[in-house]
Amino acid sequence: MSNSSLTEIVRTNSPAAWTDAIRDTFVALDIRPDDSSRFTGTVRTRRLAHLMAADVLATSQTFDRTGRLTSRRPLDLMQIGLVVAGEGELVQDGRSCALRPGDFALYETARPFTWHLRPDWHLRVFTWPRESIPLSEARSQQLTARTVRADSGVGQLLSPLLSGLLLHDRDVSSGGAIRLADEIAELAITAALEESDPGDQDSRALELRENILRYIDAHVDDADLTPQQIAQAFFVSPRTLHRLFARSGETVAATIRLRRLQACREAMLSPRNTHRPLTDIASHFGFTDLAVFSRAFKARYGVSPSRYRELHG
Repeated sequence: MSNSSLTEIVRTNSPAAWTDAIRDTFVALDIRPDDSSRFTGTVRTRRLAHLMAADVLATSQTFDRTGRLTSRRPLDLMQIGLVVAGEGELVQDGRSCALRPGDFALYETARPFTWHLRPDWHLRVFTWPRESIPLSEARSQQLTARTVRADSGVGQLLSPLLSGLLLHDRDVSSGGAIRLADEIAELAITAALEESDPGDQDSRALELRENILRYIDAHVDDADLTPQQIAQAFFVSPRTLHRLFARSGETVAATIRLRRLQACREAMLSPRNTHRPLTDIASHFGFTDLAVFSRAFKARYGVSPSRYRELHG
């Protein structure tokens, strides 16, 4: 794939045209400019596999994703808003956070949210399909609308990386783009976790779960990876392990399978594996039965493995 240039969606002085462009590019929103007589707005986008990065510049306004819009025009996305210029306030899940240049925050389109952006502002928006994010809704509701400061430990690392997605002019392979999109999402979640309430009684459990997920990723090609093995590696009982994942509405076995499917998908699109049989890739990541792998892959990504490779290879 090529990421050599931004695609300009719209540059307009018309609030009506702006509303149409924003809704077409992102999600249905109610938009209220502070001063329609001096309104200007520009949107440019770039895609990196299933991640869309966008540059949005405009005059003062408010964006509302109301409960009416989430029910009538549902679209389940995870987004990050990174303020480049101006100031922003994001409201979601009972919280409000203020953002200055370099700060960013996470939010989701399946639930109502509000952005207040002032005065003339520049926002970078990063959007993933929610189904690609290994995060439960309950956990997401604890992470949205929390400011990740530009000068925080994680912010100093991640803010430049996010901006770089819109500034670089190099091509990225399909496999590389998928890996980057997935890894950037995980980094963003980690950043939001860092900003969560340090007094949260569940903080240690969350840290343990994140460490376990990293362990699964590091051993995803181990056909013998099981919940029992993971429990032994972290010196917890299998029952404690299952309870930890159940709190997020997940199971350990389903999480292992999801990470294996993601690894297979990445391997399928790697230039090094152009002629590598799907059976070999599937078995390498623990799927010994090709029919089981094909059904699981199609259930997750909507098409068979061979068709997915054909479409994205």
